[in-house]
Amino acid sequence: MKEDPRLIATRQAALDAAQRILVDEGVLHVTHGAVSKATGISRSTLYRHWPDARCLRDAAFRRIATPPNIPPKTDGPMRSDLRWLLGVLMGALNDTPWGQIAPQVVAAASTDEEARLVITEFMKDRFASVEAVFAAAIGRGEITDDVPVDQLIELAVAAPYFRKLIRHEALDEDWLDRHVDLLCSYAKTNSGR
Repeated sequence: MKEDPRLIATRQAALDAAQRILVDEGVLHVTHGAVSKATGISRSTLYRHWPDARCLRDAAFRRIATPPNIPPKTDGPMRSDLRWLLGVLMGALNDTPWGQIAPQVVAAASTDEEARLVITEFMKDRFASVEAVFAAAIGRGEITDDVPVDQLIELAVAAPYFRKLIRHEALDEDWLDRHVDLLCSYAKTNSGR
């Protein structure tokens, strides 16, 4: 049975408002009352969709954390593929709501199982994309299959988050080039051992 378009529109409007509140005011301000005030949707309707504020907040987290389905570029060479993929991540951290709320999701994940699931699923997708780049490089013979791919993936994905969210330093083209060069150097140095 097809879902009523009015319910879809109501949910969409509520999540749009929750996302704006999350970005502009922070996680603690995402409440049924705040979303109701921003949208004119009654609190009882919001409670039917999200029984508590945590569910509403987590739905907003999940919505922001769902990136567009962009298949990784894996046609080589490895440096080019990594630069493209990590450039997409850098852009997301610099220019999208995800970059603005990621610290809040990480903080919420320390005490909230659903927020932990959001960040875990998000990272699983990022790791799979980077893994595909290294698998393609192995398939082309650029690196051998004994390279510590898991460590390379962690380094590739974790470094941009650490730089942006912990050190509060810029993610720019120069940094991206240095990071990709480091990854390629590490991959090639540890290939064949």
